[in-house]
Amino acid sequence: MISMRISLGTRGAALAFVFAVAAAGCGGSNAKSDAGGGGSGGAGAEGGSTGGAGAGGQPAGGSGGAAAGGTGGSTSAGGAGASDAGAEGTHDGGVDGAIDVVAGDTGSASSGCTGKTYKLCEDFESGTVGEIPTGWTALQGYAPTRGGTVLANDAAHSGTMALKSDGMSTGLDRVQRALASLGPTATKHWGRLFYKVGSPAPKPTSGVIHITMAALEGTTENRVVDTVVAMNGTHQWLFNIPDDSCCAGSDYKWSFDGAWHCAEWNIDVATSSFRFFSDGQEVTQLAFTGKTGAKMSDYKSIGLGTIYYQAPPTPVVMWFDDLAIDDSRVGCL
Repeated sequence: MISMRISLGTRGAALAFVFAVAAAGCGGSNAKSDAGGGGSGGAGAEGGSTGGAGAGGQPAGGSGGAAAGGTGGSTSAGGAGASDAGAEGTHDGGVDGAIDVVAGDTGSASSGCTGKTYKLCEDFESGTVGEIPTGWTALQGYAPTRGGTVLANDAAHSGTMALKSDGMSTGLDRVQRALASLGPTATKHWGRLFYKVGSPAPKPTSGVIHITMAALEGTTENRVVDTVVAMNGTHQWLFNIPDDSCCAGSDYKWSFDGAWHCAEWNIDVATSSFRFFSDGQEVTQLAFTGKTGAKMSDYKSIGLGTIYYQAPPTPVVMWFDDLAIDDSRVGCL
């Protein structure tokens, strides 16, 4: 049974000097491929500079909303509600309704796609272990080594399988799923993804490691579940694009713990707007609207799997499960 369902239902502080020398590049596969660059350390058009302040190298406790650093250290003003000021960590309320989740959620009977009417639902229960999931294709990275993201049955948030990324090479392939059948929902939606990070968790011995987990693929790549990990093991969340010129990053106050966690995003191409939630709590430093520098476009696909731009000291292992996209907020249940 194919798990992708289409329907019309309603529905921490790190040392300052670490970030002042943020490792060459928080860039990504698109610009690297365009430039003909590549290789570990972020050579190529993206991330070729070393000094960037901003989301890719922002010291913990710095102001929110700085752009991802890397190319010349450019910064951009944060979006609406960029100041932390105690707002971050509150549950989303108002018109969206409060949706709570316990950090380290291990799944529930409501997980998976059975009985769901989301515009897109994928629980990775269709396909063969060790291969790309049914209905997905390879999203080519910039590394000469192919592969890196396939189905696995050694961990799952629901069911018996999940999507697994495992490797030490920068720029490995991810997988992608077309969004054409979603219609207008492709460019204005709520998204939800569960992820789990294996042990040892990513932790650079110098500089940082920028890891993209989920991205919307259009004219350029919009990285909607995106992290930068510091030497002390804490990580920030950010919204990033391949040339590192935009858009927003949080403080370094999260860490990977080997449990399943929930990431959510809300995006609207027409208004160049974005919001992000970690385990049901909004990361307000990532919120923006009217930011044309985000280069949002008509998304053709969603890409999943880890792609990183600085070589890690040990393999980066992550699992992804229970992806959902809908017109209304899906939540983490």
